[in-house]
Amino acid sequence: MDDFDKDTATQNRLLEAINSPKGWNIKEDIFMRRQPNVVYNAMMKPLAPYACRGLVWYQGERNTRYISGVPEVTEANWFHKVAGMKEYGDILKLWIQNYRKTWQNDNMHFAVVMLPGYGKGTHASPNIDSKSPTAESWAWMRESQLKVLDLPNTSVTNTIDLGSETNIHPTDKFPIGQRLALSAAKHTLNQNIVAEGPVLDQVEIENNSLIVHFKNSKGLKTNNRKAPEGFWIADESLNWKMADAKIEGETVILENKDIKNPEFIRYAFAGKPDVNLVNGANLPAYPFRTDVDVK
Repeated sequence: MDDFDKDTATQNRLLEAINSPKGWNIKEDIFMRRQPNVVYNAMMKPLAPYACRGLVWYQGERNTRYISGVPEVTEANWFHKVAGMKEYGDILKLWIQNYRKTWQNDNMHFAVVMLPGYGKGTHASPNIDSKSPTAESWAWMRESQLKVLDLPNTSVTNTIDLGSETNIHPTDKFPIGQRLALSAAKHTLNQNIVAEGPVLDQVEIENNSLIVHFKNSKGLKTNNRKAPEGFWIADESLNWKMADAKIEGETVILENKDIKNPEFIRYAFAGKPDVNLVNGANLPAYPFRTDVDVK
């Protein structure tokens, strides 16, 4: 906002468009929508007096331009200085707290939609291997989005099995709506239903295998009757190898003949991963990685 306050040219252009007796054209409309608070003041703030039990938040695509901030364009216009994927979750938590303050409702539920599969990378590295667990992909945004669960009365709807390799706005919105409805029924209507897929609980190391335990894992299976896909493992070198995976009860056992002392896992941690692991409610397992604290 400090940069915006100093931008008198932009402010004068805004005032000219707003005060014009002819209104503004499409070009000016797009320009105005990009300014701080314009959409919020026009479309959200007027709704605040009305009762609202919860909101759905399905945004964040623009922030995927950068892993962390915008170091390569520090001299860019303030509009391009967006938070990167690693910062997004912390910014989103502040945004949620601001909405709750505006509505004067600390219990307002926020249902965040995890960004679905997508095959493009960041501004610095747009062409990636969309199956790779180490690419500069949307995997980092999904991990960041899960930070909102630090706040009470929040949920993240998993869409890792959806999306498009090339379309940033995929057309398969119906299953997203279905999953959001389940989430709303559970978290705002207190219905006793399964609304989330398997979530990492803990990992055991046994000989040359990793045993993955999940929450929400009743009826654990794959949706195509094949072995679980999307698992990568590594030893302390962090040289990632695709894991051979099998379901045993409500756990998944991982190994790779070339890794004798596996330590770490990345699951569905890619731009557009191939995934098939679901629970009995046919809801997909959430992406995760266990090397979070490894530098």
